[in-house]
Amino acid sequence: MSTSTTDSIKPRPSLYPNLPGVPDVPLQGLETLFRLLLRQVQTQSAKNGLTDVYKIGDTRATAHSYLFGGAEDADFSAVREAVTELVAARFAPSVPVATLSKAAQQAMPQASPSDLTRLSLDDPAQFAMAWTSYYDIRQDAQPLLAEWSATLTDAAVATKNFWPVLTQHGLPYNLLFLEKVTNDNLASARKALGNAWTPARQAQAEGGSLYLIDLTLFATLQPQQDNGVTRFTPATLVLLEQDASTKALAPVAIAVTGYQGAGGQSYSYGACTEAAWLYALQAAKASATLYGIWLGHVYQWHIVTAAMFMTMLNNVPSGSALYELLKPQSDYLMGFNQVLLDLWAKIAPPTSIATADQFLSLGNAFAAGRGYFDDDPPTALARLGLEESAFSAAAPWDQYPLVGLLLEGWAATDRYVKAFVETTYPTDAAVAADAALQAWMTAAADPAQGNIRGLPTVNTKSTLQQVLTSLIFRVTIHGSSRAFTTANPGLTFVANFPPCLMDATIPEPTANFDTRRLLQYLPDTGTIGRMMTFYNTFGFSVPYKPFVPLAGAETELFFPGGTADPRNAALVAYRQEVTALAAKLYAPHATQVSQWPLNIET
Repeated sequence: MSTSTTDSIKPRPSLYPNLPGVPDVPLQGLETLFRLLLRQVQTQSAKNGLTDVYKIGDTRATAHSYLFGGAEDADFSAVREAVTELVAARFAPSVPVATLSKAAQQAMPQASPSDLTRLSLDDPAQFAMAWTSYYDIRQDAQPLLAEWSATLTDAAVATKNFWPVLTQHGLPYNLLFLEKVTNDNLASARKALGNAWTPARQAQAEGGSLYLIDLTLFATLQPQQDNGVTRFTPATLVLLEQDASTKALAPVAIAVTGYQGAGGQSYSYGACTEAAWLYALQAAKASATLYGIWLGHVYQWHIVTAAMFMTMLNNVPSGSALYELLKPQSDYLMGFNQVLLDLWAKIAPPTSIATADQFLSLGNAFAAGRGYFDDDPPTALARLGLEESAFSAAAPWDQYPLVGLLLEGWAATDRYVKAFVETTYPTDAAVAADAALQAWMTAAADPAQGNIRGLPTVNTKSTLQQVLTSLIFRVTIHGSSRAFTTANPGLTFVANFPPCLMDATIPEPTANFDTRRLLQYLPDTGTIGRMMTFYNTFGFSVPYKPFVPLAGAETELFFPGGTADPRNAALVAYRQEVTALAAKLYAPHATQVSQWPLNIET
């Protein structure tokens, strides 16, 4: 895929002055939709494995019936018809959104609202209905079921599991959002927590044992109605205490508010009722999941990256070394973003972000004051006040394992980029004299084009290495999202990562209610089903192009000259390091490096 004369970039400074420019690539969007239609067929085997029977109320039905209402099976005749239409439209001079929408309606059916898809669960263990028998996922996950179910009935179990589950399964959501309580954030934490901030908490803060997850920016989000059901993301602030000997983190207080602070409550573990604490933990998980989907993943890995690639393709000539480095990993991303924004209701997971404009508005707020390098793992760790020694008990970063994986991917990328820069640019003067590179940087920073904030003057090898490492890292680490073991079983037990709450009522800390009432706050059967469609599209489809070529790491090299060129030798080493990262990430399962894509595809 490449840009064409119909491609452009659409900054919207009047509405979203902080947001990077969004490429407008209708033909690439059409190609992406074609590919997504085929993925509906590829994921069918995983859905066909949802055959266990569950009883909710007086109804007995298969998991597939509850999750999809019988309407989610791939309609092969509709796929054929849609593909025919897409091929014809592919060569049209313009492609209206209506064409994409019609094709999506035909070939990407969702469960129509029905009694089966609008049920809240009766028992926490019923969240396992999303575990397919395909690849023995359901069987392999059984040892986890009792403890994860207990996170909805037992406050002690829920508290112990809160941080480990987020950090062990949150890599695809890029949950690098924990921050140490310091003088810089102490006042805002005390204000948010109110009575939950005690003199003992103050002493812990001064002793350096408190951390927080601040997602109070979600106070700008209103509850949404989606086919008659409520989707609500609370604004939350979670205070976590660290055990000095084990380095383990556990939540001790949580603030929860609604739109513009409505209904705000503060909960302290041991001081509020057990039911209220269980609710507060689920509210915090819902806000963490929304952050992960739209800000950690899509904003950081899709939106910023697409603006950088579009301005690169418009300014760097094909055949140049810089183009050969970046073009292979630039494909597909802009087309997917196009489909996501144009067909939001069909593509987006079931969160409280109901429209593309709501997402762009949230992204704009998140981007305020945010520079290009701010989300690079080393920069983010320094900003958040997180040190390796504080999260390492038996092994480096074992108390925040997703950080260890991010840093491993970052270091591998930096080594690869360093070899490229050292080989391609013998001196700093050669960097400054590269007219195409300078034109790209100018366009990327231009508010009327890329609108990327915080880019440096790239006139040295070190600054170029920083820019390229950040860009290529985002593409490569995104690939970790696509193995089926990334979602299964941690994310697909949806109570671990609820995409929304189904009730905007915030209970008081003294409230008492049973498990059945708590489950009414959590995703219903149809919402779980839509999350499965979302996850399956990543995990049970074939990558368009694998990161490591199927013929071997030393094939399909980017630069002429074979492995005698240091840049190709570095590329081979990079592929081998990503293979090792995949083995570590998916252990003890078989390494799924063939599922790791070269590009950001979905």
